[in-house]
Amino acid sequence: MNWTQKDIDELRGRRAACKDADAEDTPDPGLESGLQQKVLDYCKENGWPCFHDRSRKKNEPGWPDNFIFLPGGKIVLIELKSESGTFRKEQKEKRLILEYLGHHVFQARSFKRVVEIIQRELKGE
Repeated sequence: MNWTQKDIDELRGRRAACKDADAEDTPDPGLESGLQQKVLDYCKENGWPCFHDRSRKKNEPGWPDNFIFLPGGKIVLIELKSESGTFRKEQKEKRLILEYLGHHVFQARSFKRVVEIIQRELKGE
């Protein structure tokens, strides 16, 4: 995507207006894979389909870890990170494009944070 200054300014405005951009979050101990399994189990228990790309080497890099499909046509995009994890270049680029298009990509380092995000989205906040 070719970004104009107007595009960048518009995206910055959307991020500033987001109630929940990347709220502070106390990381869960352990690896990201353990957090990922908790998220998948939680979604399954609640009957929400959750797509997690397990073929990263075959697919385009940068997509969020989870696409969670909630009632009412809501889709929640969450990137999970361990305590020391950071966004890779491809993830930053994909996040910018998705957010420019109006799709917020949440970041979570704990299961508690994931639950907060989903509950807020269910309430329509």
